[in-house]
Amino acid sequence: GWERKTLGDVCEIIMGTSPPGDTYNTTGQGVPLINGPVEFSPGSFGRTIRSKFTTAPNKLCKKNDLILCVRGSTTGKMNIAGFDACIGRGVAAIRSREYQPWVNHYVSSKTQDIYDLGTGSTFPNISISALSTLAINVPPLDEQQRIVGVLDEAFAGLATAQANAEKNLQNARALFESHLQSVFTQRGKGWVETTLDDEVEFAAGYAFKSSGYVKGENGTRLLRGDNIMQGEFRWDEAAYWPSEDTPTYDRFRLEENDIVLAMDRPWVAAGLKIACVSKTDIPCLQVQRTARLRVSNRLSWRYLFHLLRGQGFVSYLLDGQTGLGVPHISGKQILSFQFSRPSLAEQDRIANKLDALANETQILESIYRQKLAALVALKKSLLHQAFSGQL
Repeated sequence: GWERKTLGDVCEIIMGTSPPGDTYNTTGQGVPLINGPVEFSPGSFGRTIRSKFTTAPNKLCKKNDLILCVRGSTTGKMNIAGFDACIGRGVAAIRSREYQPWVNHYVSSKTQDIYDLGTGSTFPNISISALSTLAINVPPLDEQQRIVGVLDEAFAGLATAQANAEKNLQNARALFESHLQSVFTQRGKGWVETTLDDEVEFAAGYAFKSSGYVKGENGTRLLRGDNIMQGEFRWDEAAYWPSEDTPTYDRFRLEENDIVLAMDRPWVAAGLKIACVSKTDIPCLQVQRTARLRVSNRLSWRYLFHLLRGQGFVSYLLDGQTGLGVPHISGKQILSFQFSRPSLAEQDRIANKLDALANETQILESIYRQKLAALVALKKSLLHQAFSGQL
């Protein structure tokens, strides 16, 4: 009894149109406005929230319609309308003519197909005609209801398991951060109060012109701020400088155990953008708006690396950031950071302990990430079974 139809056959699709900008307000005048993810709650089936209103509504959705993003990088993201509202041109409202939950689950299983419907390589844009042609398998109503019931029950369990795994992941990292903080707030006998200016050799990178970049096989890697991640470098989008010209820039050549910090937007949601140079990262040259710290013979690079990843240094940098568009820090700010330096033997002891704890934390994080990936895969599998008549 299953039929192969199109989304346009089983749903009314309303493409949004943005009202005039001068009709927007945040004081509740007029009708709530849904423009996109800003008004979305977490999860595909989260309920939209009120953040903007318009006094000149045009295209309207109804409560419980599926709201789908149809423009730009958010194409395919969705939420459920929590109220009657005006919809902007970045979204469409999808309203089933028979059973809305079936359509909601089906569309949520087709996010990549929906994204692929878009035209425009840099800014996807889905038309109503393209969206209407999306194929959908439709069983009899009682079968739709049975399958949705199974999916809802299964997804509730998956959501609980996912929340637990995410919490465990956060706890593992928080435990390490807490221990890191406690280590660097203590003051042992013989510890010396100092600053980075007194303990490291500092260098900022060079402004290599992009017009001089070459292909990888003909050049030396350039380390830019975009290559610096949390504790490691990302080389998949590396730029290169001609190898025959690199001696000109020897003073910007990085060495093993150098610590490098991004100076523009140094902190993002994932953490501080700082990493230590390893043998596999060299040869490479340092680009402007990155800071290179090379330790003196009184300081262990491993101790310094843990110190700079701790909350004390992170809070110090965040308090000193400048710039509204792109937050940045200066070399003077970095070098002015104060800390306590124990003996080299004590630094090595602390670094060994923190290395071991960091390794254990990474193992736990890997386990929890694998669990999260398995839950995502299980959800996809259940959706595939549901809409191919195997559930």
